[in-house]
Amino acid sequence: MIVLPLAIVLVFAIMGIVFSYPPTQDELNRKFIVANPLDLTQIRALSKYRSCAGHDYRGPRVVGKKEATPRSMKHYIKVREDLTGKNGVVKAIAPFDGIISTIEKRDAERQPYDQQVWLSPDADSAIPRQWHFVFFHIDLNDNLVEGSRVQAGQVIGTAYMTRGPEGKTDNFDMAVKFTRPMAVPAIDLPLAHATDDVLAQYNAYGITLDDLVISEEYRDQNTCPTTGESLGGDVYFLPTSDPKDYVYFKQ
Repeated sequence: MIVLPLAIVLVFAIMGIVFSYPPTQDELNRKFIVANPLDLTQIRALSKYRSCAGHDYRGPRVVGKKEATPRSMKHYIKVREDLTGKNGVVKAIAPFDGIISTIEKRDAERQPYDQQVWLSPDADSAIPRQWHFVFFHIDLNDNLVEGSRVQAGQVIGTAYMTRGPEGKTDNFDMAVKFTRPMAVPAIDLPLAHATDDVLAQYNAYGITLDDLVISEEYRDQNTCPTTGESLGGDVYFLPTSDPKDYVYFKQ
């Protein structure tokens, strides 16, 4: 009776070792974002990858180790000014056919209406190596739970905009991560994994992929000022007025 459980444990241990290798070039080049995760008519700006917006958000990169100093390696999404503080309006859209793989329960800010939601594209489920698209601060539709299937272009919820000390905000966030056995989830530039058709929608507003990136070298030499406060170990940045931190849409 003990043999079977031990065999199962052994199989998973072997799989973990076998599939723990670094991301391949094919995985790094994968363009799995086939639908825009945002309704761009509702958006006025995106923070840049490695900006000083919000709080420290780092981790190992898909290629390379964790970067040296605090920086935000995701995008804050600034909504139109008339949508500030309005719930149930700003869309969160599934960027591919897949599943809701995780509703993060360790998020210190998590509420039933304010969730961090991970989506994973359709893939070979027998291989425990996966890309994930992450929304932060969304009110997920009531009919969706962990394991629910979603389709590219499907509205899965809306941004929760009545946050913060004033009870209203103008932003929510998105990120991309890669998971594999025996490794911490790794971070990458979200729209680096978007198809040309999706990127063309940003181009129409005057934004290119290069516009959305601050180089590692620049950030190493120009560190983000912090407040001394933190949540879950992530230090907060001083409110930013640096034009290098955001890219604004040309209307």
